[in-house]
Amino acid sequence: MKIRAWIFVTVLAGGMMAISPARASTVVSMSLDQLTQAASDIVQAHVVNQVSRWNDAHTQVLTITTMAVSQVFKGNASSTVEVEQLGGTLGNMRVFVPGDISFQPQGEYVLFLEPAPESSRYRVVGMTQGAYRVYQDATTHQDRVILPSISQLQIQNQLVSAVNPAGTLPLEGFHKYVATIVDARIQVPHGLALSVAIISTESRGAGRMHVYGRTTTDLFPNKSLVIPAGTEVEGEAVLSSAMWTINWDELNVRGVHAQISATNQESEGSLRGRSLVLKVR
Repeated sequence: MKIRAWIFVTVLAGGMMAISPARASTVVSMSLDQLTQAASDIVQAHVVNQVSRWNDAHTQVLTITTMAVSQVFKGNASSTVEVEQLGGTLGNMRVFVPGDISFQPQGEYVLFLEPAPESSRYRVVGMTQGAYRVYQDATTHQDRVILPSISQLQIQNQLVSAVNPAGTLPLEGFHKYVATIVDARIQVPHGLALSVAIISTESRGAGRMHVYGRTTTDLFPNKSLVIPAGTEVEGEAVLSSAMWTINWDELNVRGVHAQISATNQESEGSLRGRSLVLKVR
């Protein structure tokens, strides 16, 4: 998935350097529903170590933060996860990425995570939007989370009373709220167009196939839904009169399955590798 939006940055220290423009874009404002759906894993964890280094190609500076996980709210994260970010400090060179989270030593967070490409590490969904700092209130000794501004207006009225610190929520209440989103069904709106690449097929007998595809772009149909690039799409194909009719029936958004109905027709031959646009009915 490519929900994480990279920003053009510079290096401060004896020179200028740019993050690859191919990975630069504008940060997309995401609701808590969208963050939850886009995340493959949601965890509560605290920082135990952080290092900065060059990537394997020696073209970008990366910061790797090791986090000890205390609770898992979505996914199957292990007891320790590594979070990868662009930027960091190497010697007298600093690469700064505006809008990204700056993890505090020993800091505790609720994190909305997605897999980093070609790695066992993770990235934070939506940059700062996907990292909620956890702290203990000095007066009540209650664990609370500090809300990124994008989420505050969406849920504060539902969970925070007037006596609570502005921009924070009780950790327990926040967990319950996220849990309701994790458990909720995904409703894919009618008329939505999905760009799909067919990645594999499986024979179901003469003239019949099960078809597997992946979406190729991030979609934000409304404020309560996101369909990340790489979302799995499945359907059944039947060959008749030298044409394949593909009836798509399911999306898999980060482990949450949603039923859809869409049809495409493709010419006879191998379907694998073809790109098409399906429109949800």
